[in-house]
Amino acid sequence: MENNQEMELNLADLLYLLLSKLHYIVLLGALGFLVGFGIAKFVLPVKYTSDVSLYVNNAMTLEQQMGNGVANGSDINAAKLLASTYIVILKNDEIYEEVAKRLLEEYHTEDLQKMFTVTYPEKSGEPTISPGQIRSLVNISTVDNTEVIKITCTSLNPQISADICTYITEIAPNVLIRTTKAGSVEPIGHAKVANAPSSPNVSRTAIIGGLLGAILAAGVIIIADLLDTRIKVADDIKKKFPDLPILAEIPDLYETKGGSRYE
Repeated sequence: MENNQEMELNLADLLYLLLSKLHYIVLLGALGFLVGFGIAKFVLPVKYTSDVSLYVNNAMTLEQQMGNGVANGSDINAAKLLASTYIVILKNDEIYEEVAKRLLEEYHTEDLQKMFTVTYPEKSGEPTISPGQIRSLVNISTVDNTEVIKITCTSLNPQISADICTYITEIAPNVLIRTTKAGSVEPIGHAKVANAPSSPNVSRTAIIGGLLGAILAAGVIIIADLLDTRIKVADDIKKKFPDLPILAEIPDLYETKGGSRYE
């Protein structure tokens, strides 16, 4: 005779089960917290972030270019559309090839090799850094759907992060105007060297590790209980064999009273 047995665990049973094994959950959660802290503190690379913003000006009239006029709504919308076009152009290899040249001029090759793969082409014999390596460090986007473009660079070196942002703001105006034949950009402030790392976030990583440890412990406890087919209480028989009538139940043979046992 085959019975299709369906294992059910209501919320009350689940809560009781987890509370009865709370020490395991706390223990594994604490272990996960320590592992997360150790990874963030000693394994993950420390990175620094710098950023700079560019204001996109539609500059449709000479008065607006000279700052004597007031841009209307259509000019602002045109500048927003222009900003989206500028972002696409700012991701082109031409920008990052020039950034690579400036890095190689300003820094020792040995220092750059800590962050980039520096190659020596046979034709020139001069060190080069592929544009893709630099582009992977940079994020360019508009600020809150406005005509302001924000350039962010995150790397292992705080000074290099700031310099890459600065190089892009210096290279961008000529490339953008030459390519689009419209509008202009102006830097808003300048990129600052970060005083503190932007990642990893040690506290957040440790907390996430602790939560994952606790969740893992709870999951293992629940699965182990569901897979346990042993009968512990009378209700287990009713759940496992609902179609079989129970004729009688045998009570506990021992009762505890005053510290003594009676049969």
